Amino acid sequence: MEYKIRTQPEEWACTKFCRISLDDDSIAEFMLWLCDRSREQTTARLKAHSEDEAVWYDPVESMWTWDAPRHRATMLLWRLVNGNATAEDFHQRFCFPTPLEARDCGHMVAPIQERLKWVMEGLFSRKAEDDRLGQGDWGERWWLPEKQSAFVREQLAKTHAALIEQSSDYEDAVSFGLSYFVRHTVQAMPVPSPDPQRIYVGQRRGPYGRVFVWVQDAQGNRYPLPHADSPYREAEGTGFGWGYGGHGPSSLTKCILADALDGDLTLAEELDFREDGFFEKFILNYPHDEDLSISRTSVMEWLATVEKLALFEERRKSVEERLAKYESSVAERLDLLARIQQTGGLRSQRFDIVPENFEAALYLDLMRMLDSGAIALRCSGCGMPIPYDHSGRANKQRARSKKGDPIYHPDCFAEAGRARKKAYWQRRSSSPKFREAEKRRAREYRKLS
Repeated sequence: MEYKIRTQPEEWACTKFCRISLDDDSIAEFMLWLCDRSREQTTARLKAHSEDEAVWYDPVESMWTWDAPRHRATMLLWRLVNGNATAEDFHQRFCFPTPLEARDCGHMVAPIQERLKWVMEGLFSRKAEDDRLGQGDWGERWWLPEKQSAFVREQLAKTHAALIEQSSDYEDAVSFGLSYFVRHTVQAMPVPSPDPQRIYVGQRRGPYGRVFVWVQDAQGNRYPLPHADSPYREAEGTGFGWGYGGHGPSSLTKCILADALDGDLTLAEELDFREDGFFEKFILNYPHDEDLSISRTSVMEWLATVEKLALFEERRKSVEERLAKYESSVAERLDLLARIQQTGGLRSQRFDIVPENFEAALYLDLMRMLDSGAIALRCSGCGMPIPYDHSGRANKQRARSKKGDPIYHPDCFAEAGRARKKAYWQRRSSSPKFREAEKRRAREYRKLS
């Protein structure tokens, strides 16, 4: 599967908003569309996955989410229709795939849509005037009349430049890469203590008042139990549980098995999936309120009862060889993580223009649309602008527009196709010859059936 970066949207938010109905379902779908989660977008991605085609995505929207332009517009729209709710309210109450809580909110955004349509119409007034006067293109590809210009300036004044910052994903990417490397390439991890008599002890109220599990050797030395399901990504000793069915006990099962098997992750996973496995015998039925104590010796005895002890002994040498082979590679990645953490955590930054409200966000989107293409073509379906972004598709649309042929937004094109088919069949069905032929075909079909 190939992922490709989309630097400009296929359709801009300002033109899309002009064309939506203002019922609750359409507004909710528009919010999902802004976040690349609409039904149409999800269907297109699933189809691309199934047919092994390229999947397009916007890295800014993917990485910065609510600090990215389209996600931010979603947040501002949600706050508007929910009575100018706060950002804190949004983060507490907004959820996918049902983003809209308010009902009958179309009247709140209708004036915004009408004003935006008025501005959009102004984009083409210069061209109509030039056509009447016989004036050709003299450098300006789009132009707004005086009233619309003043209104757009007023809306853009409600934005400000900002340097946005968030925690960098680099540390997570490095730790995820290390974890994946250990699980799928090394397929083994070193154990904190090689003592064959070690035991696994857990306390309900360990450090910081949380459940904590250690590996304890015969001398009483304790080492936090490493995570085998996600090596080096989760804090050692934490996130475990026993005496019930859940993620914590399930994770503890695999981690104890991996340690008892001297770091063999492959065999630990195989044993973890047994129906009469270690989980049922040692973890699920362990008294929930008591502290944990399981010896490695008892794990080895259980291994013998399920006839896997010989396989464990057979695999030990290959596990040791893999650990030795990849020791330096793992150490390099661990050193990189340590150096990242010593810096106090990396940060991502980007400059952006931040709107104060949803309407200002729409005109900021209009500014970016016109700034990116310099030409505004007109959709033959909805009459809204189609930006010219110098792509192959845009060049074809511009050529068709110059010849006087119709051009469309993608969904307007689909709607125009449906309209043509409807008109065609209405025209055909009005013909007496066609109706008589259909009657004969229906009679023949009934005879055959």
